[in-house]
Amino acid sequence: MSSDPNDKIMNAEAWSEFCDLLKKAGDVLLREDLDTNLFDRAEGHRYLARLLRAGLSSFVENPGPLHPIFRAMPDMVKMGLDNPDNYYVSASVNPSLEYRIRGSRGTIHYLSFAAQNQNFAAKDKITGGAGHLNDSELELEPDGSFEIIASQKEHPGNWLQMTDQTRQVLIRQTFLHRNQETPVEVEIECLDAEGPPPSLDPSKIGGQLMGGAMYAMGCAQWFADWVLDFLNHAPINDFHLPDLEKHRVMGGDPNIRMWLGMWKLADDEAMVIDAMPPNCHYWNFQLANIWAESLDYHNRRVHVNSGGARYRDDGSFRLVVAHEDPGGVDNWIDTADHHHGVMALRWVRTDAHPKPTARVVKLANVHSL
Repeated sequence: MSSDPNDKIMNAEAWSEFCDLLKKAGDVLLREDLDTNLFDRAEGHRYLARLLRAGLSSFVENPGPLHPIFRAMPDMVKMGLDNPDNYYVSASVNPSLEYRIRGSRGTIHYLSFAAQNQNFAAKDKITGGAGHLNDSELELEPDGSFEIIASQKEHPGNWLQMTDQTRQVLIRQTFLHRNQETPVEVEIECLDAEGPPPSLDPSKIGGQLMGGAMYAMGCAQWFADWVLDFLNHAPINDFHLPDLEKHRVMGGDPNIRMWLGMWKLADDEAMVIDAMPPNCHYWNFQLANIWAESLDYHNRRVHVNSGGARYRDDGSFRLVVAHEDPGGVDNWIDTADHHHGVMALRWVRTDAHPKPTARVVKLANVHSL
């Protein structure tokens, strides 16, 4: 085997090494601690394929931090309890450089910018979020346009603080009513760049392929460990609120607090969740599978938010999670043929974080509660 990266390209050894490494990503599918069945493991195969697409996009197709562009995840890539109401875009950055972000606010319900280190190809070195800037703090021009400087050095006006470990700028955009709101128009430029992006460097393609494979492996294992830790804080079919440091390390927005839990229901059971929302900008509840992928929100009612929920007279709400619609109840949440997984309830931009209550009952008894 050659140690010269160019020789490895000429004899296709780089591709063989990539394929050999990728095989190890399948180890996560065999984890017995996740209690997976045939359906779960089939989803796991698809999950790994999706993560590989994201990894190759990030490492092979990425123009690099001197020439960043905001890009969405490849279609259908999901991870880490992704919010069905969100539209995520990100750009690679180098913390030793400075960046200008320009855009137009649009009408999206919630908008935030985050400087993060979430490189799952090196999952043991993930340090989470650094600076954050949300729409309530953003200085806008009369026409809704804005300019942000992202850097380690403080700047007047809109400033997104980076640290020496920041590797990407992530934009979260949250729809309250998806078909009525317009996302932000935004672009990013490196203030230290000169000229167009360089052409492909043959000596780097092998490492980029390996980075894509490591991303899929690292992301799958990191979130599997994250999900398993839920049981250290709350039993199945109940919620816990991670502390702020854990929330930050996983890349969470400080204006968003998430009640997390694992759920499991038999065919004849339902989970009834009651909560009184605090005074908040937005809330939502969602189900996800055991891999922490959001369920099929395009075709099934697997989540609900504060704009679409039905409330009781006192302002509280009840959710009924079940495999089939019990009929005659508000806010039925469809399990989409899943029998277990994880769940989240988010309170956004609020100073109170009331815990939702959850109980499992027989589906036939839901109407008598």
